[in-house]
Formats: sequence, C-alpha cells, structure tokens
Amino acid sequence: METVRIETTQNVALHYEVATIADRGLALAIDWLVLAGYSIAVMVVSGKLDLHPPEWVYALLVMVPWTFYHLLCELLMDGQSLGKRVRNIKVARLDGGQPGLGHYLLRWMLRLIDSLFFIGAVVILFNGKGQRIGDIAAGTTVISLKRRGSLMETLALQLPEDHQVTFPDAAKLPDAQARLIKEVPANTSAARNAAIEKLAGRCHAEFHANGLPPEQFLRTLLADHVFLTRG
Repeated sequence: METVRIETTQNVALHYEVATIADRGLALAIDWLVLAGYSIAVMVVSGKLDLHPPEWVYALLVMVPWTFYHLLCELLMDGQSLGKRVRNIKVARLDGGQPGLGHYLLRWMLRLIDSLFFIGAVVILFNGKGQRIGDIAAGTTVISLKRRGSLMETLALQLPEDHQVTFPDAAKLPDAQARLIKEVPANTSAARNAAIEKLAGRCHAEFHANGLPPEQFLRTLLADHVFLTRG
C-alpha cells in the first residue's frame, strides 16, 4: 500500500495510506449513481405532476448538479463526496493544511482533462502520491482514513487494567488529533518543544489541563483516549 508523508502545521510528519485506484473508482461510481438517481427522480416527478417546463429548465435542473456536484460536495463535506464518504477516503493537502476553495476549484477545473482517455488514472498509477493532474496542480492527494482498529494498533499504548481516567471526554478526541498527539512528543526535531506547546494549547480549552505540564497533559489525554475507546 502506497503512503504519503504530510507535514502538519506543528512541523510533524504524518504518514497516511494513499487511497487506492479501486476505492477512488468505486467512490466515483457511487457518485454517478447518486446523480443518475437524481436525474431520474426529476423526470419522474415532472411526469407525475404533469409539468411541462421549457427544455432549458430541464437542462438546468439536470446539468447544474452534474457539473458542480464534486466541487460543492468537497467544499461542504470536508474534502469528501458521498462516494468518498462511503469509501472512507478524502482530499488532503500535502503540506498538512486544510484544503480551501482554491484547491478544490483547481481539482474541479482539471477533472475533465483527467477523465479524457483515463489520463487521471494513468497519472495516479505512476505518480506515487495518489495524485491525478488536478491534485498535482492543487498540491493535494486523496488519502484513506484509518479504521478504528488500525488506529489502536498505531497508538499501541500499554495501559494497566486499573488505569485512572483523568479526562472523561477524551473518548471524543478525533482520530487525526489522537495520531498527532502520539507523533508530536516522539518528534526529535528542534521544533519539538514548540510543537508540544502549540498542540497542548489547542487542547487546553476543551479538556482543561488542570495545571499539568504540556507534554504530561498530552500523554495523559492520549492514554485516556486509548483506554476509553479500546474494544
């Protein structure tokens, strides 16, 4: 399985599995089924209600969703379409930032070129980072989101059965943030201490550190998260 190295804003490198061609293809097929179902529903409802609007109205009702579906979905669903959500994959920036309108717009504008003669699929196969032409232009890729079981293996903390939970809400910690908390203290770069301070600061407001030093706070929060969510 190919992986991609993404630098976070805390200068910590995280490795994600690149979404496979199969997953991306199935996600696209699901999106097409959704759009086809919508188009059929428009025609059926029009027939049932005995509506006879001008042809340009039909064209707008059908073509606008087909044209802007991926752009709007990725903007409103954090880098996912309905198909991507079903396949548990999403668009991510290679520099670790949050994709914005410009990134999604570039991917959308180049989608037609990528679809010609399966150019996008060929580029993905040889690129090594799971990028089609639109992704290369936007500085994005499509990653596979880890399942909970895989996350627990990644965190791999040995905890006593009588572990005392300090932060009961740690179970609500997002998977991506839990991985980040695991990776940041393990970082050996010169930015380690600053990264720990910054990450701890982001978590303080929600979990209330109660005077714990930043690194101890993060380690305790992660341990509580693993203890509360393991099967």
